[in-house]
Amino acid sequence: MNMRPLLIANTALIAGMAGLSAWVWPSIPDGAQLPVHWNIEGVADRFGSKYEALLIMPVIAAAVTALLWVLPRLDPRRANIEASAKFWNAIAIAVVALLAYVHGLLVLTAMGRNVAVADYAFLGVGGLMIVIGNYLSKTRSNWFGGVRTPWTLSSEYSWEKTHRWAGRLFVVSGAATIVAWLAGGSPTATVVLIGTLIATSVVSVVLSYVFWKNDPARTPDPRADNGV
Repeated sequence: MNMRPLLIANTALIAGMAGLSAWVWPSIPDGAQLPVHWNIEGVADRFGSKYEALLIMPVIAAAVTALLWVLPRLDPRRANIEASAKFWNAIAIAVVALLAYVHGLLVLTAMGRNVAVADYAFLGVGGLMIVIGNYLSKTRSNWFGGVRTPWTLSSEYSWEKTHRWAGRLFVVSGAATIVAWLAGGSPTATVVLIGTLIATSVVSVVLSYVFWKNDPARTPDPRADNGV
């Protein structure tokens, strides 16, 4: 599986995050308590050292990159996940790009800027969902990425049809979240994000069963002919 795009892009993103932390590090006193968590109203409700504020996102990004680099090698459906390389690379890069975006916001707060990180994060989360939606239809059945139900994993027809619709729903959810954030701030965006994600999950599961049931290649249950 060609994961060079993932490795190149994520290495550059992580290096940029580390470089940004190194640049601001000397200007932050060792004993400073910096905001590292915000509530739904965008108010900081937990503080930590500069080690936590400036290093946690690069470390998480490196761990995520390593995990997403290893997982495809463990998938029993190796050929299918190799055919899903565009999806895998795009999602891995998008996730780390979101972490880099949040890291930039954390650095701004460490420098004394009044930035509600939890508030602005909705823009990045909505963008991530749009990316996921655009690439879902480009996957083949595998064990680590996509809408994995008993029906999609046992029917290529169900997998293809379900992911085509799920991709559209993810795009709508991401776009709706961004619009809700622009119109009503983080409280409204939270409701829209959670609501659309739940709806997307439920609809995707139901569709996976419906498509499986109507798969032209599915072998009929022999018990049905015997009245069982």
